[in-house]
Amino acid sequence: MLPALDTTGTRAAGPTPRPPAGGETVYAQRGDRLSDVAQRHGVDASELQAANPGLAQAEALLPGQPVRLPARDDGTSPAVAGVSAATGREGLVQALQARAYEAGRVAPQQAFDGTVLRSVPTVHEGGTLDHHFSSPGRYNAPGQGMLYTAPDAASALHEAAAYAKLGSHPLAERSLVETAFRATPDAEGRGGVADIAEGARRVGLPQSAFTQAKGGNPPSLLHQLTGEHPYTLPQQAAKGASDNGATGLRAPAATCTAQVDIVTRHATPDQLTPLRVTRYDAAGQPAPSVPAAGIVRPMPTDTRAYQDGPVAKRAGDRAAANQSPEKLGKTPTDQARQLLTDAKAGYPRASSVRYGAAGAAAATLIDAGVRAAHAEPVAAGQVAGDVAKSAALGGAAAKGVDALTPRLGLVKAGGAVGALVQAGVSGYGNAQAYRAGQITGSRAVANTVVDTGTAAAAGAAGAWVGATVGSVVPVAGTAVGAVVGFGVGVGAHYAIGALDRATGVTQAAKDALTSGLQSAHEGVSKAWNAIKPW
Repeated sequence: MLPALDTTGTRAAGPTPRPPAGGETVYAQRGDRLSDVAQRHGVDASELQAANPGLAQAEALLPGQPVRLPARDDGTSPAVAGVSAATGREGLVQALQARAYEAGRVAPQQAFDGTVLRSVPTVHEGGTLDHHFSSPGRYNAPGQGMLYTAPDAASALHEAAAYAKLGSHPLAERSLVETAFRATPDAEGRGGVADIAEGARRVGLPQSAFTQAKGGNPPSLLHQLTGEHPYTLPQQAAKGASDNGATGLRAPAATCTAQVDIVTRHATPDQLTPLRVTRYDAAGQPAPSVPAAGIVRPMPTDTRAYQDGPVAKRAGDRAAANQSPEKLGKTPTDQARQLLTDAKAGYPRASSVRYGAAGAAAATLIDAGVRAAHAEPVAAGQVAGDVAKSAALGGAAAKGVDALTPRLGLVKAGGAVGALVQAGVSGYGNAQAYRAGQITGSRAVANTVVDTGTAAAAGAAGAWVGATVGSVVPVAGTAVGAVVGFGVGVGAHYAIGALDRATGVTQAAKDALTSGLQSAHEGVSKAWNAIKPW
């Protein structure tokens, strides 16, 4: 039982009324009225009156009189930060993909008249130019043909080494096939060999965005954690060059300076003439070269159905694989990794769930840290529970963004899901506060409506900011881009909150809407009382 304060501010003897249950309790100073307490603590006077129905508005309060403050409006839900994080990641990565596609489309096409080399298993040397057996690779997405060749023997050796078994010579039991390749651009500059490095320079992408290592191994740990893949951007660049009529690519390589790849969509069989074959034994020793005539069959015509435009690689789209599916691992660790990374599906881009969950959890921890810094009580167990609940809601909301994006676009989907989440969270919280007598019905509605609008802005802002950053910043690859996008998405969420605190626009909107609703309610009540017959 707290004693009252005397005129000097010290505790006076004697009992005082028990503090009312509900919101945070403060204590009146000498000469205070409710309006003074409201002003000192920055709350609405009518809300303070509603939270303390036993206290008169016009009467002076006793020193030390307990006064319950209205329920605090905590603003947008941490799950909305998760939505913003997810849309920030997706906005930035999609912007990078658009730039990569444009890099291929604007890459200048040059004439080529020289030899290229390709290593294949000796048992399959006859099908060296048969593109039907090619799997998705660095520069060809599923359903797109490509013949990977090197401009010299050293480059071919380095390329083969990326896929060689441990301890084996890169060319063991393989054949190195040398082929004459000719490409001449037409009057419109189409039909040549596209210089992908120059295209990347023109759109402001670093070559490293196309040359992150992969080879015959799973993607790096960072790529697996982010749910991205090192082949996403180079596949988009190759598609851009293909759509612009290129018959070949001079492309940056992960293992050597460059490679010359044949775009089978446009190349014709007469552009490729097999010259000679060099076979290597199990120890990697070469036999004398032999003519390729009668051994290597001509390149077949590519009859695949191609559609112009970037390769569709949206978050969570399992059909948008980046490579051939991996075989089931032998160890439990490998199997767990493959399950979590969709390795058996060919490493498509991960859904937004992990980003929504991580963003919501981070926002919950940040908010708890801010409260602790302001000397508010913070219980570790409560924070842990809040983190788990926020992460679950944030992950589910981000999954909703993935589902709506093909229909609404990323910005609208982020705004819609953010608004929906906040409407539920804020509506429930304000309804509880209204039932407890802590706020009026008008305030409950105003809080919910304005918070929902703010959440819609935060969800949309994540996508917009992410796309803007991805359009101008030379980010090296989708894995780094996803991390940066996640960061700018969460940052956009907090930037909106900081702007609101600096300007007071949200609180002003809530006050104005509350006043308007209250006035409308009073007007309707007066009109009803005037016309009812009893």
